[in-house]
Amino acid sequence: MPWQYPNHSPDHKQLQFQFVALYFPVAMASVETGAPTTQATTETQTRWSSKLTRFVSGTAGAVAVKNHEKADVTLRLFLFVFSFIAVVVMVTSKQTAAIRVSPDMVIGVDAKFTHLASFTYFVAAFSVIGLYSMITGYLSYSLMKKQERSSINQQLHFVILDTLILSISASATGAAGGVAYEALKGNPHVRWMKICHIFDTFCHHLASSGAMSLLTSVTLLMLIWFSVCAIVKNSGR
Repeated sequence: MPWQYPNHSPDHKQLQFQFVALYFPVAMASVETGAPTTQATTETQTRWSSKLTRFVSGTAGAVAVKNHEKADVTLRLFLFVFSFIAVVVMVTSKQTAAIRVSPDMVIGVDAKFTHLASFTYFVAAFSVIGLYSMITGYLSYSLMKKQERSSINQQLHFVILDTLILSISASATGAAGGVAYEALKGNPHVRWMKICHIFDTFCHHLASSGAMSLLTSVTLLMLIWFSVCAIVKNSGR
């Protein structure tokens, strides 16, 4: 007896119902957009297959880790550049100006960063920040080359150290900025005269160095945000 297709069997109806429930959204999407049903089904299957393959193989995670490490290395490179420029500009700020003390006498007066403790602290602090950026940048670059995911403990250490360095950067910037403002505006209440109209080059160096210190602080803040986001992401896995 030849085999016949069971057109009216309950199993066949149930199978038809499951088929319609599965592909009805795809069919409706193809009708609304005017695209053929076969093409929409193929695109849907291809998209989900690609997502499943990337999830199983870990490609998406590897790309995310690589991008995070690249961003960390880049920011630490900027941190070194900004801190290095801040130190160099401050150290080279020496200027000698001729000041008339009497109608017949003119003397030369030097202005340099070693005359004020706040500027000396500024140079020392940003020298430490530059050294710190070199060490942590090398560690981050090593992780990126090895294509290894930094652990939560390593990123937590980065957050703690970056926060400490940020506090040093902020304190040095505030100390140097306060004295530089007094040099620019003076303070008549304590009889401190403004000197930037005399030592203009010196004050320009102070302003440039202060701008670099602000960029250093912003870079450290971004590094802390990146590390915190990475910790949250890794802890949720």
